[in-house]
Amino acid sequence: MAARPEPLARIDRYFAAARIAHEAIWDLHHELVTTGRADERTRQLLNEAARITAVDMSDVATEVRRLDALWSEQELLDPAAAADTLRALGAEVDRVEPQLAWLRARQNELAMHLRRLVTETDG
Repeated sequence: MAARPEPLARIDRYFAAARIAHEAIWDLHHELVTTGRADERTRQLLNEAARITAVDMSDVATEVRRLDALWSEQELLDPAAAADTLRALGAEVDRVEPQLAWLRARQNELAMHLRRLVTETDG
């Protein structure tokens, strides 16, 4: 199988990073739970991280995913149309990338906050 086109590879990296970040956030929250230090606020942070990964990023990339499916079909059946779709896909990725970057940055903020809570009480 050929490598994914660059715009799709960029999107794939955002989603992969978001999943990894959420796993780390879950681990931090789990540490707070197992030591009896989780509370409503830490659950809210965990829920926000889950929403970013499972809902918000997908919502932002809805059109990218639609164009991805169209391009995948056209690549086999209509290469000329596939080239046009790939250009549209690149433009859409450029449009949504700042939103995805902001969501990933927010995940980093959530992780740092939970990490501070874990290390504050470990000392």
